[in-house]
Amino acid sequence: MYFSKLIKLIVMKKLMLLLAAIAVISCKDEVKVPEYAIINGSVQNSDAETATIRGFDMQIEMPISAEGKFSDTLHIKTNGIYTLYIGREATSTYLRKGSTLSISVDVVQFDETIKYEGDAAAENNYLAAKYLLSEQEKPFQEVYAMDEVAFLKEANAIDQTYKDLLAKTEGLSEDFIAIETKDLMYSHAMNLENYLGYHRLFTGDNSVEVSEGYYDFTKNINYADTTAYRNSTAYSRMLDTHFNRLVDEVANLDPDANRATTYLNVVDQNLPNGYAKDQLMYTFLRYGLTPDAGMEEVYLVYKNSNPSAENLQKVTERYSKLKPLLAGNPSPGFDYENHKGGTTNLTDLNGKYVYVDVWATWCGPCIREIPSLKLVEKDYHGKNIVFVSLSIDETKDYDKWKTMVAEKELGGIQLIADKNWDSEFVKEYGILGIPRFILIDPQGNIVSADAPRPSDAKLRSMLDKLI
Repeated sequence: MYFSKLIKLIVMKKLMLLLAAIAVISCKDEVKVPEYAIINGSVQNSDAETATIRGFDMQIEMPISAEGKFSDTLHIKTNGIYTLYIGREATSTYLRKGSTLSISVDVVQFDETIKYEGDAAAENNYLAAKYLLSEQEKPFQEVYAMDEVAFLKEANAIDQTYKDLLAKTEGLSEDFIAIETKDLMYSHAMNLENYLGYHRLFTGDNSVEVSEGYYDFTKNINYADTTAYRNSTAYSRMLDTHFNRLVDEVANLDPDANRATTYLNVVDQNLPNGYAKDQLMYTFLRYGLTPDAGMEEVYLVYKNSNPSAENLQKVTERYSKLKPLLAGNPSPGFDYENHKGGTTNLTDLNGKYVYVDVWATWCGPCIREIPSLKLVEKDYHGKNIVFVSLSIDETKDYDKWKTMVAEKELGGIQLIADKNWDSEFVKEYGILGIPRFILIDPQGNIVSADAPRPSDAKLRSMLDKLI
């Protein structure tokens, strides 16, 4: 018995020594990866004072020296593709924990000259080459104007060129290849889902439909991958495109359906509670919450969707700001410089309906509405309505505004606000994007704080009922 116990004791001691040795070896072999990436750069021909890295809920500004140098140690939570901004230029930048990255670029030819060295050089030089490859694609409008067969052929060919670039690039880490393979899939899916909407837009044919089975590819995609939403910009963009397409389908069946309510309900029903659902809803409501008859329902849908306290507070503040702009409430006033001289006050127009177009000379969508606005003005000439175009151009573009009004022979009442985006009328109407159209009744009360555009047939229907 004693001998047996002695044997067991010896065996136990040897086992403990063996485990200790393994632990020591393991500790020596296990190298803890730092939670940071080191970045430095050299910039030519730029007057930018900072370089900014943004992504994954992180934003870090790095001062650029007089010699055009910057450097920093970036504590990152996620390996992935961030965005590097230098002045107005931007580029996708892959950061990996424990890596070093050196960047050199001449801002005069930003995308053509950007070069990388260091541990993550292969991945970033790939991203730079990928962007240059994208510039070789056919014009966006031309591709989406193709018929379905030609479009699919072109879209699949584009997708394959990116896959080929990824496959032939040497030195890429397995993690990056996995990330990029998925991102290429997400981007391709987004392009396919965008087809019908853009095709109708660019061809002007709203009756066209895709073939049966066109959307079968969506069956192979997980549209509720909240982890991917956090880690991939391509995935988040694809997800938003997907839900907007579903909303468009509802709108085609019911043109009077409130888009904001429909969007929130579609997202609410298809995503579990959490970050992805909240961010999609919140991002949409930053611009999609409008002072119309459906605003109360929209707010309640979001409020009951289990949002974060921070986002709910922001949406509530926006909701409270817009509530006084519901139909029937007194309109905020204006008193701004008239192109023909003097100033024009909203009260000067009492007794007439007032259709206000908030625009700027630099705004492409605003300029595209001008021909339609001229036609509406012509068709309703002599009726109880005046058309006011309110420019929010900056002071430096004052002469540009004066010239454009004259050269394009803009009609109606042409005004320019006193403080562009900070003008009182613009702020009181909560305007975050232009063009924005507003309809006010003869008593100075709001008919619609977000009225249909001149190119939208709904505007004429609205005016015909009122005038």
